[in-house]
Amino acid sequence: MSEEEIKVPDALFKDVKFYVVGDIETKVVQLLKAGKGKEVSYNALATHIIAEDGDNPEVSESREVFDLPVVKPSWVILSVRCGDLLPYPFTAKSS
Repeated sequence: MSEEEIKVPDALFKDVKFYVVGDIETKVVQLLKAGKGKEVSYNALATHIIAEDGDNPEVSESREVFDLPVVKPSWVILSVRCGDLLPYPFTAKSS
């Protein structure tokens, strides 16, 4: 299934207020918004931090000061494919 074929279930991210740290593909933000996720302008207002780089100072602040979950863009894509929010911290198991 290609990224273009992904259909976001209605209101999948309705309870997600997300803050993006670093360079994240536009498609990931579009998926979040299509599922009724709301982008916020400050990390303390978020329920989820979306970031690739776990070493970023903003990510550290979000974890340590605000105790917010930090998820990778793949969490968003896989949640859409599963039709449900995946648990976090998300860890992929290798076979």
